Amino acid sequence: MRFIATLSLVAAGAMSVSSGATKVNGIAATANGELVTMNEVMIKLAPMQSVLMAESPRRGPAYEQTLGKLRNQILDELIDRAIIFSEYKDRIKAIPDHVVDEEIEKTIRNVYTGNRKEFRDYLKATNLTYEQYREQQRKEILVSVIKGQQFGDPAPPTKTELRSEYSDWAIANRDRTKDVGTYRKIYISKGDPYDISVTPENQLALAEDLVEKLKAGSDFSATAKEYSKDSKSEEGGLWENVPRTDLNREFGFLVFETKGSEVMGPFEDQRGFTIFEVINRKLGPAEPFIEAMNKMKTQVNNKKKNEKFKAWMKKLRDRVPVKKFIK
Repeated sequence: MRFIATLSLVAAGAMSVSSGATKVNGIAATANGELVTMNEVMIKLAPMQSVLMAESPRRGPAYEQTLGKLRNQILDELIDRAIIFSEYKDRIKAIPDHVVDEEIEKTIRNVYTGNRKEFRDYLKATNLTYEQYREQQRKEILVSVIKGQQFGDPAPPTKTELRSEYSDWAIANRDRTKDVGTYRKIYISKGDPYDISVTPENQLALAEDLVEKLKAGSDFSATAKEYSKDSKSEEGGLWENVPRTDLNREFGFLVFETKGSEVMGPFEDQRGFTIFEVINRKLGPAEPFIEAMNKMKTQVNNKKKNEKFKAWMKKLRDRVPVKKFIK
């Protein structure tokens, strides 16, 4: 899988040369005596980069610009985390093990759609033991707790605020292992073992041409029957009620974490290029509103505190030494 291949570069201590970053002794930044490593940056970047790579078969300036913005955003978040941790690390033992384990289970469920093997592959690719990963999560939780404790409680949230917050929260925190989708798909393979004239470059050009024609009004079903090279081509590329757990991580993201039903693609994987349009998304269930009420109160309060947090964080940054080694 491209995601694990991307992370393998991380394990080797590499960063994309095309992203404009420069490796300096494996350190991305220092903040108040705490290190932010290149590995930490790339571990957080890799899941987003793998999807971005699938969306951008030709890469190019737009891809590089988006990748650079993502990397810098992650670096800034890690610097903030390091600063907060440096001020409050004596409290880390107060984070209970069960809280850390619940957060890890949430990650396995939401990021890896419950696939524990893929999660273990992730740890292996990043040279992390489970215990090392566990302690990283403990640090993340500590920082979240400190952020939540720094400011006085705002006015109690209204029922309308809670409902509004829940509508977004329920989508983000649903059980993704229960996502089911129906879509039409055209799959263009990168090569043909019986025809050496078929190359990845001309197949990508074909896929791009088909996308233009489909967006201009060509019939998707007829186009799939003529060009698609998967098992549903004779059915017009129609895939009905497909569980997200049957899809690879990148394609699952593209189907279920997007909106609308416009023609999308071409998206690249190791073997070819995919064009698709979603007909229906049945998203997995989330915790009911009444049971998530306390979480929603916390969410709304944290958003209200955010401006104060930004001002507090700026003061912390201004009074502690911070140095970045990548740009």
